Amino acid sequence: MAKNFRAQGQNMTVVATGTVTSGSFQVVGAMFGVALTDAVVGEEYALRTGGVFDDLPKASAAEPGQGDAAYWTGTEMTTAADDGGDPSTAYLKVGVFAQPAANGDTSCEVRLNAAF
Repeated sequence: MAKNFRAQGQNMTVVATGTVTSGSFQVVGAMFGVALTDAVVGEEYALRTGGVFDDLPKASAAEPGQGDAAYWTGTEMTTAADDGGDPSTAYLKVGVFAQPAANGDTSCEVRLNAAF
């Protein structure tokens, strides 16, 4: 193994810029994942950058099928790649929906891609 190998990179130690709740979806720069621990501003916490997570917030009108691309709007998951405005604001592609979800559902299961 290379002498400079540090880790697989699935769990990253990051510093909270606000209150972080374990299980919440977080975006840190160009990196995203689910917080594994709680933290307050200035504290380090573990961010899991890949894997399948349930109970993530979903846009209630979105009706993803299993395997559909999942995008983060800044507050919830959706199937839309952008907000549809003119000009449009692109959403962050984070993975795929692991299970289908119905219109009206406010949570979902997503397989996060560790990198794109």
